[in-house]
Amino acid sequence: RPVFRAPTPADTDLNLGVSSAEEEAEIACEASADPKEPVESEDAPPEPPQMLRETSKGSSEEDTVRSAITARLRGTKFLRHDNPLFMHGRGYDGPVTPPKVIWRSDKPPRKDHACPKWLTATEFEDCKTMMTAKVSQLATLMRISRKTVVYTGAGISASVIGQAALSGQNKVGWKSNTREAPPTFTHHALGFLGREGLIHSWVQQNHDGLPQKAGFPQERINEIHGSWFDPSNPVVKYSGSLHSRSYPWMREDARTADLVLVLGTSLGGLNADQVATSTAQRSLLPPAAQPGVLQPGSWIRAVPPRRGSVHRGMVTAVNGELLTVCFQNTSEDVESDSEEEEDDELGDPVSLPAGHAWELLPATGGGLGTVCINLQQTAHDGKMTLRLFGKSDEVLRMLLEQLGFTAEVARNPVWPKAHRALVPYGADGRRLPGGTARRMWLDLRAGQEVRI
Repeated sequence: RPVFRAPTPADTDLNLGVSSAEEEAEIACEASADPKEPVESEDAPPEPPQMLRETSKGSSEEDTVRSAITARLRGTKFLRHDNPLFMHGRGYDGPVTPPKVIWRSDKPPRKDHACPKWLTATEFEDCKTMMTAKVSQLATLMRISRKTVVYTGAGISASVIGQAALSGQNKVGWKSNTREAPPTFTHHALGFLGREGLIHSWVQQNHDGLPQKAGFPQERINEIHGSWFDPSNPVVKYSGSLHSRSYPWMREDARTADLVLVLGTSLGGLNADQVATSTAQRSLLPPAAQPGVLQPGSWIRAVPPRRGSVHRGMVTAVNGELLTVCFQNTSEDVESDSEEEEDDELGDPVSLPAGHAWELLPATGGGLGTVCINLQQTAHDGKMTLRLFGKSDEVLRMLLEQLGFTAEVARNPVWPKAHRALVPYGADGRRLPGGTARRMWLDLRAGQEVRI
């Protein structure tokens, strides 16, 4: 089945999506580079929407709310699809009423993705009591999260862009004039939460640029499958490789997220799904070990016995110089292997004898796991901390209120109207050293000359 591959050495040689320092400013204009020209002037455009406050730091392990939630997650293994909590989440604590069916189907969500036999495109919706309880618990998770990552698919843009997945809400296919599509309420809500510092990173499957139109900070969004609007990040085909800039960033989020919010994706087996699944897997782990100390719960990097490549592993026992370690199934060298899919699940314990080389890694511990907001089920629902069935627009409207905001904050940002800006480049199109006061005008008004 088609998946997006990790980048290969050949992809790196092609330098997809990465510019060198010398190439960083290939586009410049024949505008003034006179150092006497004032930096501020009447024609200077207003600043675009900025971060409203610093990024949330979350809570410590000693926080009673956090410790209770993480203990519950560690004690609740992944659920089978016939478990009563399967449609609510391993961390859910409240009334248990099954969601109602709002559209029934006997077909799989997507024809191009494999899935379990029990999984269909049938759509569900939580009753008001259940949804209120789940959104309240989601708001708590976001308040205490140290790093919240959003992972989104076509579902959040389906009403304005279209989609490939089977659905009772939107027809399969694509809208006309997709490049002019406006953001949905979901994009606006997530954009606001990003500027509020409650969302730290966004891994976006879609190419549509709608998060940025809604004001989400550009430097915090990883358009993992490419973008219609960024020539340095071309759209990735199903048979292609993830870009050498986007892939490591996505892997970093998959390994360090404390909480992941999944919206609008079927989690059908794409490479980037590890953002959701790896974070869910870590919710089974104990709290992080003391930094710099080798003890149970520490993470190391080593070549396991009878394997030829480096793997990450969690130490489960220390007996003198003898270590017992559970290694992840995926090699650290997966970036150079186009066929291997990432699998961060831990294998069976193995012993490392005295003298076996290993490297102690920064402390990593159990987190808050993954929350999924979708109308349809996914094959990974049993791993979720919370599972909400509903339209993302409606769920996020409730979430904003639970976080103390009104729905009016999710609105179109005010963007600059001017078509020129002062940029840190010289007349030759080269980026100037940091701290250099001399700047040039990038002038894109009609009739202006531009040098490429």
